[in-house]
Amino acid sequence: MTTEETGFPADSPDAPRKRRMTWKKWLALGVAAVIVLGGAGVGTFLLLRGSQSSAATTFSRTVQATKGTQTLSVSLDGTLSPQKESDVNFAVSGTVTKVAVKAGAAVKKGQKLATIDDSELQNAVDLAEANLTTAEANLTEVEDNDGSSAAIRSAKAQVTSASAALTSAKQDLKDATLRSPIAGTVASVDVEVGDSVGSSSGGSGSSGSSGSTSGSSSSSSTAQFVIIATSKWKVEGSISASDLSSVKAGQKVSVTTDATTDALTGTVASVGIVATSTSDNGTATFPVVITLSGTHKDLYSGTTATAVITTGTYDDVLTVPTAAIRTENDKTVVTKVTDGSNSTVEVEVGKVFGNYTQVTSGLSEGDSVLITFTRPSSSSTSSSSQEGGGLLGGAGAGGLDGNAGGGPAGGGAPPGGSGQGGR
Repeated sequence: MTTEETGFPADSPDAPRKRRMTWKKWLALGVAAVIVLGGAGVGTFLLLRGSQSSAATTFSRTVQATKGTQTLSVSLDGTLSPQKESDVNFAVSGTVTKVAVKAGAAVKKGQKLATIDDSELQNAVDLAEANLTTAEANLTEVEDNDGSSAAIRSAKAQVTSASAALTSAKQDLKDATLRSPIAGTVASVDVEVGDSVGSSSGGSGSSGSSGSTSGSSSSSSTAQFVIIATSKWKVEGSISASDLSSVKAGQKVSVTTDATTDALTGTVASVGIVATSTSDNGTATFPVVITLSGTHKDLYSGTTATAVITTGTYDDVLTVPTAAIRTENDKTVVTKVTDGSNSTVEVEVGKVFGNYTQVTSGLSEGDSVLITFTRPSSSSTSSSSQEGGGLLGGAGAGGLDGNAGGGPAGGGAPPGGSGQGGR
């Protein structure tokens, strides 16, 4: 006899019966599933449709055309270095007997830096003096004996030669003591007691009393001593080819550094016309040297400085915000507002000064123009971050008042503009 898991025989009247799904129940479940899935689909569609169709907001503002003084500028990053730097080496051969200064020491012009053994140099002076005495005696003898003109000329030449040799020997003896050619600070010392210096040691042979003045900002020179004047400074940087025509010697410069809180002033000293380097994208750069005005004791060689060169100052320039200018039918126009009525007016434009553009004709001082811009809704999709260019052409909602605007930085010239934007 068959027994089910309930413990009752299969044919027992007490055994529980299996429940079967009727077609009505199957139909009810199917309808419920369709309703649930349909509702989810409609909700998803409405949600996405609502996000994608969020309306952007349009703003308008009336501003006036104004006259004033405008400037154009070019900025660059450069390196600070002293205006005076001297590489000092012994000009005569010998063995160093004393080093009188260390790196970082302040020195005066003419102060002793080091000395070499001068015994051989003193002997050379003594010998030159003896030779000069002999030559002078010989000349006297020839003249007293009514020597020929040729003999007299020869004797005089010997005196001249001996005199020059004595002068050279005395200079060599003097150069046995190396002195600073400028007042300043010892940037580096590359010599020790016992070293052999001068021409026999492969030295530079530059004058020991005056040294060689260099424009380099580096103190890693092979010179025995490097002296820098720390009161007068310069900035060395570079500009692009597009700025080369506008930057000229004598232009005023404002310089900022990490070492000072106040802006420093200076002038452009020189502008190179031969490219010194080319970037990876093929852009050539040209060297610029800026001299700082006044004396500065709190600057350091090799530090970075930012310079803003004023390339042009223009008085009584009529300007409007660049965002007010647009192109219609190949014409540069603005929307002029007169007594509440709008009209399209053709204008001619000139230079660009940041977020403002010069208007050379078509408007007068005090005329009102309309700026209209669109700001996407915050519920827009990811493309909203790229739609900000429609604000104020770089000014944004607050950009006209000098505050941070809502739009990206204004770029390039307005329609028909000269493209000479300030940097």
